[in-house]
Amino acid sequence: MKYNTITKNNINKLLKLSVKDCEVYVPMEAEGGDVLFQLLPKSGPELESSVHKINLRDEWTVISLKDIFFPQIETMFSFNHGKITPHVESSPKLIFGVKPCDTKAMIFVDEFFKRNFEDIYYLSRAKDRLIVTIGCLSAPRPSSCFCTSAGTGPFIENGFDLQLVDAGNEYIVEIGSYQGEVFIDSYRSLFKEAGVDVLSKINNIKSNAAESVGLKVDFKKALEIMEGDTDFEENYSRIGERCIFCGACIYVCPTCTCFGIFDDKGDDQSVRMRNWDACVFEGYTREASGHNPRNEKSLLTARRYEHKLKYDYKINDVSGCVGCGRCLSSCPVGIGLSKFVDEITTNERRM
Repeated sequence: MKYNTITKNNINKLLKLSVKDCEVYVPMEAEGGDVLFQLLPKSGPELESSVHKINLRDEWTVISLKDIFFPQIETMFSFNHGKITPHVESSPKLIFGVKPCDTKAMIFVDEFFKRNFEDIYYLSRAKDRLIVTIGCLSAPRPSSCFCTSAGTGPFIENGFDLQLVDAGNEYIVEIGSYQGEVFIDSYRSLFKEAGVDVLSKINNIKSNAAESVGLKVDFKKALEIMEGDTDFEENYSRIGERCIFCGACIYVCPTCTCFGIFDDKGDDQSVRMRNWDACVFEGYTREASGHNPRNEKSLLTARRYEHKLKYDYKINDVSGCVGCGRCLSSCPVGIGLSKFVDEITTNERRM
């Protein structure tokens, strides 16, 4: 692996140059203090104002970068008098400042939209992108992040184009792909080759970062347990009685890909659209006849946990949970996947 460095003072310069060549998304502080991935303006006072709102600290984005490639609601195509016009968006994108768990999640979602058939709407958005990951020195969500247990952070060893390692006044830049190398060469004046002691420095930073993640669960054991025929009906029933099925955990999850499709009919032109849906909603599996094979709370609960910890792992050899902790942080009644994992691996009630 190759290593470069860039001073923190040069980050804004890099981003302001990058907007000339592609769409640039960065974690930015919005009104109310939430950090969200937002598109940088192309020029002018708006660009200058926006770069000062960029947040590369160890704080979590409410929604992952999934929303950039798989919007919460999108038009698939329009149709009028037998003529169908696809709505397929494609443009070069730089996603800067992505947390390692979200990078892993994006790789998972990529594979989902390639499996069985290729989803042109997602893949056209994702085909020409570069993701710059930034490792965490401390857990963004101390009470809910469990990336070390899930093996997705606070730094990752592969799957990134570039990964930034915070080394004080500068970032050490790990180059993980050919596209990442081309990007650095395109802005060579802002980067320097790393010194001979770079590996020692990186290993020390990563070791300290891993120790800072306080929430530990036996994730590997949970996957092994879920692979078997253990009956968790009691767990699902108890969780189902507490859950209000609001869907918050689904909407903030970086790997959830459920969606619904509907037609919006107009006088002159109609459109087919899709929007995020949630497997914990009773209407998700309701049939046209009115029959619902999953009409009990425990069955709705089972679907979510078995999806993440059993079937995703069975199909992909990797879990659909990346340990980001968003589900627990967003849940109004304090239910999270880490608590379920802890419960089934220790046989103690956590919910």
